[in-house]
Amino acid sequence: MRTKNSLILVFLLLSALVLSTLIGTLTQNVSYLKWLTWGDSIGFDTVNLDLSIIKLSLSFYMQTNVLQVILIASSLLLFKKIR
Repeated sequence: MRTKNSLILVFLLLSALVLSTLIGTLTQNVSYLKWLTWGDSIGFDTVNLDLSIIKLSLSFYMQTNVLQVILIASSLLLFKKIR
Protein backbone atom coordinates (compact mmCIF):
# COMPACT_ATOMS: atom_id res chain seq x y z
CA MET A 1 0.00 0.00 0.00
CA ARG A 2 2.84 2.37 0.83
CA THR A 3 4.60 1.59 -2.42
CA LYS A 4 1.43 2.28 -4.36
CA ASN A 5 1.03 5.69 -2.69
CA SER A 6 4.67 6.53 -3.40
CA LEU A 7 4.32 5.60 -7.05
CA ILE A 8 1.16 7.69 -7.37
CA LEU A 9 2.93 10.68 -5.82
CA VAL A 10 5.95 10.33 -8.12
CA PHE A 11 3.68 9.98 -11.15
CA LEU A 12 1.66 13.09 -10.21
CA LEU A 13 4.79 15.17 -9.61
CA LEU A 14 6.48 14.09 -12.84
CA SER A 15 3.32 14.69 -14.85
CA ALA A 16 3.02 18.16 -13.29
CA LEU A 17 6.59 18.96 -14.35
CA VAL A 18 6.06 17.69 -17.89
CA LEU A 19 2.74 19.51 -18.28
CA SER A 20 4.21 22.75 -16.93
CA THR A 21 7.04 22.57 -19.44
CA LEU A 22 4.63 21.88 -22.29
CA ILE A 23 2.13 24.58 -21.32
CA GLY A 24 4.95 27.04 -20.60
CA THR A 25 6.38 26.51 -24.07
CA LEU A 26 2.98 26.95 -25.69
CA THR A 27 2.08 30.11 -23.74
CA GLN A 28 5.50 31.75 -24.00
CA ASN A 29 4.47 34.04 -26.86
CA VAL A 30 0.95 34.84 -25.61
CA SER A 31 1.09 38.31 -24.09
CA TYR A 32 -1.55 37.90 -21.35
CA LEU A 33 -0.19 34.49 -20.26
CA LYS A 34 3.47 35.49 -20.23
CA TRP A 35 3.40 35.77 -16.42
CA LEU A 36 3.09 31.98 -16.21
CA THR A 37 6.58 31.57 -17.65
CA TRP A 38 8.23 34.04 -15.28
CA GLY A 39 10.82 32.27 -13.19
CA ASP A 40 14.38 32.01 -12.08
CA SER A 41 17.11 29.44 -11.94
CA ILE A 42 19.17 28.25 -9.02
CA GLY A 43 22.24 26.07 -8.86
CA PHE A 44 25.98 25.99 -8.86
CA ASP A 45 28.58 25.38 -11.50
CA THR A 46 30.92 22.46 -11.69
CA VAL A 47 32.78 21.52 -8.53
CA ASN A 48 35.82 19.35 -9.20
CA LEU A 49 37.42 16.94 -6.77
CA ASP A 50 40.68 15.33 -7.87
CA LEU A 51 41.98 12.57 -5.60
CA SER A 52 44.63 11.24 -8.01
CA ILE A 53 42.74 7.98 -8.34
CA ILE A 54 39.23 9.36 -8.81
CA LYS A 55 38.14 12.58 -10.45
CA LEU A 56 34.68 13.74 -9.46
CA SER A 57 32.72 16.58 -11.04
CA LEU A 58 29.40 17.77 -9.69
CA SER A 59 27.03 20.50 -10.80
CA PHE A 60 23.42 21.32 -10.03
CA TYR A 61 21.04 23.52 -12.00
CA MET A 62 17.28 23.89 -11.61
CA GLN A 63 14.94 26.29 -13.35
CA THR A 64 11.51 27.02 -11.89
CA ASN A 65 8.59 29.13 -13.05
CA VAL A 66 5.15 30.14 -11.79
CA LEU A 67 3.34 27.46 -13.76
CA GLN A 68 5.49 24.70 -12.23
CA VAL A 69 4.72 25.92 -8.73
CA ILE A 70 0.98 26.03 -9.47
CA LEU A 71 0.88 22.57 -11.05
CA ILE A 72 3.06 20.94 -8.38
CA ALA A 73 0.87 22.41 -5.63
CA SER A 74 -2.26 21.20 -7.38
CA SER A 75 -0.77 17.72 -7.86
CA LEU A 76 0.04 17.56 -4.14
CA LEU A 77 -3.53 18.57 -3.31
CA LEU A 78 -4.84 15.94 -5.71
CA PHE A 79 -2.62 13.32 -4.08
CA LYS A 80 -3.94 14.27 -0.65
CA LYS A 81 -7.50 13.94 -1.92
CA ILE A 82 -6.84 10.58 -3.63
CA ARG A 83 -5.03 9.08 -0.68
